[in-house]
Amino acid sequence: MSDKKESLLLRLVKYVLPIFFIFASFGIILAAFVFKPVPEKKETIQVLPVVEIIEARSEPITLEARSQGIVKSRTETLLVAEVTGRIQSISNSFFAGGYFKKGDPLIEIDPVDYRANLASSKSRLAEARLSYEQEKALADQAREDWESFGRGEGSDLTLRKPQLERAKAVYESALAGVEMAERDLERTTVKAPYDGRIHEKFADIGQMVSARQSQLARIYSTDTAEIRLPISLKDIEYLDLPGSYSNRSTNDTKPRVIVRGSYGGEQYEWEGVIDRTEGAIDPRTRLSYVVAKIEEPYKKGENSDRPPLKVGLFVEASIQGKRIDNAFQIPRKALRENNTVYTVDQESRIVFKDVEVYQTDTEWAIITSGLEDGDRICITPLEYAVMGMRVERESKESIKVLKAEIN
Repeated sequence: MSDKKESLLLRLVKYVLPIFFIFASFGIILAAFVFKPVPEKKETIQVLPVVEIIEARSEPITLEARSQGIVKSRTETLLVAEVTGRIQSISNSFFAGGYFKKGDPLIEIDPVDYRANLASSKSRLAEARLSYEQEKALADQAREDWESFGRGEGSDLTLRKPQLERAKAVYESALAGVEMAERDLERTTVKAPYDGRIHEKFADIGQMVSARQSQLARIYSTDTAEIRLPISLKDIEYLDLPGSYSNRSTNDTKPRVIVRGSYGGEQYEWEGVIDRTEGAIDPRTRLSYVVAKIEEPYKKGENSDRPPLKVGLFVEASIQGKRIDNAFQIPRKALRENNTVYTVDQESRIVFKDVEVYQTDTEWAIITSGLEDGDRICITPLEYAVMGMRVERESKESIKVLKAEIN
């Protein structure tokens, strides 16, 4: 009897208990689903793009063209010895970078031989002059004698005309010899041909130099600096450049130019003019070239620590161009594809406007039509934009910040 009870209990545990657990699990799941808390509904928060706008204002604008180049001297000279000899002294400023004035002695070549040559030339001149004067006296006497005793016309030889011409030629040759000796003696002192600076020197004290062969120094003038600037054919239409014609007619306009260069991390400016335009266009680059002139580039200004505008410095230049009486200057990034500008109307919607672009560079665009005073221009790049995009404006000092939202 006891065994039967145990067997029945085992059957209950084996078959009934799993079924109970299954129904209990379903009951718990059903209760959790029925009595679960309802989540609180919240409004959807949109992440809106933030843009900046500026207000369009028309004004007179002077156009400009940008270029760049390397500073060069207006005049550069290679000094060469004109006489042969040994250098006996040099100027204290005869070194690379040394300044000098016109007429300053730079190099002295030993003049002893040339002084002796001058003395010898003067001696020959004195003898030739004596012979010439004597021959003139003899010729006068021969002419008087012939006029007194001769008949007809006397021959040239009788009147001593060939003898006189020879004596005159010898005298003139001796005179030219003295002039050459004086010139050679003068050339033993090498003088500066203009106000300038030493670029590089090739000779020093004790060195033997040969006439017309030995290079002494390379010098350049300091009164004016020049920069050769390339200009695109498109930019030429914005400028009023100087020009000349074969019939000597000229255009004397000289646009103002600002030159900027960097020294030791600092940016400095020099002001000059466009002095001339070169006569040809580069066939490879299709660029024209103008030459900017800067007066007194090495002169220190009053109350200014600006360094001199040195030869070889790489500079950027802004050339003043024509004047437009009424135009808009906007940031270059505000100009979209197909010459379109995004504006914001009074109803806070994005409006596309087609504009006429007169000039652009890396920073600015000049607009001559398509905008009106007071237009609010979007200057922030947008990944996408559609006509009528609604915006929510927020002022922030002089710049208005807009939160754009697509309808």
